[in-house]
Amino acid sequence: MAKPGNKLKLLAPLLLCGAAALLPGAAKATKLDLFSDVELKAANYQGLIYGSGSDSQALYSENAQLGFVIKNIRLEKTQDSTMDVGIVLESIGPRASSNTVISPQFTDAIARLPNSDGTPFIRSAYVKIYKFIKPNITATFGRQDFTLGQGLTLSSDDLGMPGGRVELDNVYRGIKTDLFFFRPFLLDRYYKVYGGTAYYPGSEGLWQAYHFWEQDDAPGQDIVFRTESKTKKFTGLRYVLTQSRLSFDGEAALERGTAEKAGGGTGNYDAHAFMLKGSWAQDIRYFGKSRLRMGYGRSSGNPGADSGTDKTFFPTFGGKYSGMERSGYGQIAGASLYDIIKTSATLNGLPDGVSGLNIINIGADLPYKTLVLSADFYKFRASRNAAGGSLQIASEYDLRAAYPMGEDLRLNVVYAVFTPLGLYPTAKQSKLVYGAVSAHF
Repeated sequence: MAKPGNKLKLLAPLLLCGAAALLPGAAKATKLDLFSDVELKAANYQGLIYGSGSDSQALYSENAQLGFVIKNIRLEKTQDSTMDVGIVLESIGPRASSNTVISPQFTDAIARLPNSDGTPFIRSAYVKIYKFIKPNITATFGRQDFTLGQGLTLSSDDLGMPGGRVELDNVYRGIKTDLFFFRPFLLDRYYKVYGGTAYYPGSEGLWQAYHFWEQDDAPGQDIVFRTESKTKKFTGLRYVLTQSRLSFDGEAALERGTAEKAGGGTGNYDAHAFMLKGSWAQDIRYFGKSRLRMGYGRSSGNPGADSGTDKTFFPTFGGKYSGMERSGYGQIAGASLYDIIKTSATLNGLPDGVSGLNIINIGADLPYKTLVLSADFYKFRASRNAAGGSLQIASEYDLRAAYPMGEDLRLNVVYAVFTPLGLYPTAKQSKLVYGAVSAHF
C-alpha cells in the first residue's frame, strides 16, 4: 500500500490547480469543472478454462476516478486563444478485505496498470489549446484518453496515452483531420505510435479513414516469430450511421509491416480484420420500445505454412481491457477480434497454433418497469488452426438487469455462461455472476 505522504504528493497538483482557478484575478476568465466516477463490483468467476484444467476467482474491485479541469484560460499574448488544463486521478484495485487476484486470466489486465493495489495514479494530465496557431486548429499535449474508430486497432483503454494530438477543422469541404503521436508504455518498454485520421460527413453518415505506425525497437515475441524490432502499419476505414430508430457502425482494417527476426532475417506482416454492428428500435409486447442489435466480425489468422509472414491480425494497443478485467464481446470471453480471455499461455489466449477470430452477436435491451433487461448471445470461432483441428471455440450467453436510480447512480446484475466447443473437448462450462454499483457526478 502507498504511504499517506505519497498520496498527498499525487493530490497536491490537483489542489494547486483548483486554488489557482478560484483566485479572484482568474475567476472572470476561467472555471473549474470537477467530476468523479466510482464503480464497486463483486464478481465470482467459476470454472475458467486454462490448459487442461480450470480455476475460479472471486473478485471484489473498486475503480474510482477524480478529475479537475480548468477551462477557458485566456492566453493573453495570442489572438483569442484559450486553453484547458486537466488532471484525472484513478484508483484501481481489489478491496482491502479480498484475496489477491492470482488467476492467469487477469494477469495481462493487471500488469498494464501503473498500480493495482488501490494506490492512485495519474490517468490524464494534459493541456488543450484552442485556436492554436490558426483559428481552426486545436492541440492537446500530455497524457490523454484516445480511441481510434471503434478501438479495433488503437485505444488508451482508460489509462491515457502520453503524447500530442492536433485537430484541424474544415480542412477541405467539411473534412476534419487529426494528427497524433504517442509514446505508450507496456510492461517493460515504450512504443512509438504516430499517424493521422480524417473524417468526412456524408449525406447520411460519417466516414472515417486512418493510417498509423506502431513501432517497437526492443526484442519481443509475436504470434509467429521472435523479433529484435518491428514496425506495424495499420490502415482503416469506418462508416457510422445514426438515426432515430436505426444505427450502423462498420470498420475494416489492414495490417502491414516488417520485423527484424531474432534469429536473423526479415519477417512480414500481412493481416486484416473487420467488424460490423447494427441496432434498431422496435416495439415488443410487454416491454414497449426496445433495442435489438446484431454484430459480425472477423480477423485473419496463420495457416502455419510460412514462418516468414505473420498473417494474424494483432495490434498491440487495441481496446480490450477495463480495470483488472477484459472488456469486449462477452462478459466472460471479453473477446476482441484477435484475442480472448486466456485459456493458455499464448499471446492471444487460444490454444497453441490457433489464431484469428470470428464473432457473431445477437442481443436486445428490453425496458421493464424501472428496469432495463438485456440479453446477448455470442458465438466464437477461430480463423486458422495450424494443427488442422477444430476451429470452434465457444458460445456464450449473458443476461443483465440494470436499475437506474437516477442519472448519476446505477445498479447492475449480470449472469453469464461460457460453453466451450471443439477446441476444448473435455472442458466444462464457465460461469460468472456479478453485481456492481456505479455512480458519477
